[in-house]
Amino acid sequence: MKSILAKIIFILSDILIILASLFLALLLRESFNTPIPHTIPYVQYFSFYPLYIIILSLFAYEGIYTYRYDFWHESRLIIKAIAFSAILIFAYLAMTKSIENYSRLVIGISFIFMAILIPLSKNIVKKLLYHAKLWQKKAKIYGSDPFLTCEIYKNPYLGYIKPKPHEEPDTVFINSKNSDAKSLQQIISSEMKHKREIVFVPLMNEYDLTHSHIYELSNTRTNLIVFSNRLKSKSRLILKSVSDFCLSLLVFPFLLPILGIIALRIKQIEPQSSIIFAQERLGKYGETFICYKFRTMYENSDELLAAYLKENPDEDTYYKKYHKYKNDPRVTKLGNILRKTSLDELPQIFNVIKNEMSFIGPRPYMLEEEDKIINERETILSVKPGITGLWQVSGRNDVDFQSRIDIDMWYIRNWNLWMDLVILIKTIKTVLFRDGAR
Repeated sequence: MKSILAKIIFILSDILIILASLFLALLLRESFNTPIPHTIPYVQYFSFYPLYIIILSLFAYEGIYTYRYDFWHESRLIIKAIAFSAILIFAYLAMTKSIENYSRLVIGISFIFMAILIPLSKNIVKKLLYHAKLWQKKAKIYGSDPFLTCEIYKNPYLGYIKPKPHEEPDTVFINSKNSDAKSLQQIISSEMKHKREIVFVPLMNEYDLTHSHIYELSNTRTNLIVFSNRLKSKSRLILKSVSDFCLSLLVFPFLLPILGIIALRIKQIEPQSSIIFAQERLGKYGETFICYKFRTMYENSDELLAAYLKENPDEDTYYKKYHKYKNDPRVTKLGNILRKTSLDELPQIFNVIKNEMSFIGPRPYMLEEEDKIINERETILSVKPGITGLWQVSGRNDVDFQSRIDIDMWYIRNWNLWMDLVILIKTIKTVLFRDGAR
C-alpha cells in the first residue's frame, strides 16, 4: 500500500512540475519585448492533455515509476524521455495542424524547465517520502563490499532499509564478488522461490552494462554482452574534444577573477615566492607536458619533508599506498585550503586551452609513476588527462593508488558525455560543500 501511495505522489508531483514549467515558460515569454504580443490564455496550455500523457507514458516506459534507480541514472532517463517527448509533441502539433494555437517558444522553454526541475523535485520528494517511511523497501545484501552496502542502505533516493531480524526482505542484492558460480546459483534459486525481487551485481564490474548491448543466443539459452572501449572511438574522441573547447570558452571568463584573487593572495603571503608550480606530467600517448598548479608549498619544502619523515616514519608507508601524505608539512595554510577545495588545480585551464588536458579525465600521472601503471599504461595514456576525474568524486575516502588506476580504467572504457556532466557537477558540489576534495 505504501509503495502504491508513493507512486501516486510521484505522478502527481510530475504533473505539478509540468504545470509549473509551463507557467514559468509563459512568464518568460511575456517578459520578451517582441512585435507580436503573446495573447494565448494560460488555461489553453495547462489543459493541453497530450503533453501530460506523452511525458508520463515515456516516464513509465523508462521504468521511472517501477524501478529504484540511482539519482544520476534516473536523471539521464528523465532527460532522455523529455527530449523524446518534445519531438513527439511538436510532431503532434504539426500533424493536427494545431501549432498556431500555441507558442512554440513557450512549449520549447517549458521542456527545458522540465529537464531541470523534474530531477530536482524527485530528489526532494523521494527524500521526504523516505523520512515519512513511504519510500522504504526492506532489502537483504549477499556479499562483503562495505562501500556498496553503505551506498544501498544510506541512500534515501534508493529507499532501501535493513529488515529487522524477524522480517523478510522484499528485495535481495546478490554481489557475485568473492563467490563461486555454484554458490551464486543456489542463492538465486533459493531466493526466487520466495518471489522476491533479485538484484544481481555481476562479477566483472569493469564495464558499464547500461551502455552495452545485450542479446540472446536462443538455441543455447545464453546471453551475449557486447563491450567496447568507448574512448577508442574516433567520433567520441572528437565529441570529447569539442565539449572541452566549448566548456573552456564558457568558464574561462568566470575563472579569470578567481585566478587573479588567488594569485594576489599567494603573493601577499610570500612575496619572494612564485605563484605557479609547474611540473612535468605524463600526457596523452606518454608525451610529457608542463602541468600548472597554484603553488601550495613552502620554498624549503624538501628540508621540511626530510625532517618530518625522520620523526614520522609511518608517513612513508602511507605514501607508498596512497601517493600522498596524511599531514604534509610542506603545505602552507593557504595551500591547504586550496588543496581541500581543489582550487590549486585551476591554472590547468591553460593546459586545456593548449590542448594538453581535458576538463574531465584521468588525473595526470607523475613521471615516476609510469612504471607503476605499466600494465594499464596503453589504455590510461590513450586519452588526455583531466583537471578533475571520476576518482576524485568516487565517494571513497583515501583512494589507494591501485584503486585510482582501476577507476581511471573504468572511466576510459565506459566514457560518455553524461558521465562527464555528472563528474563536473559532483566536482562543483565537492568544492562547495565538502571538506577535502581529492
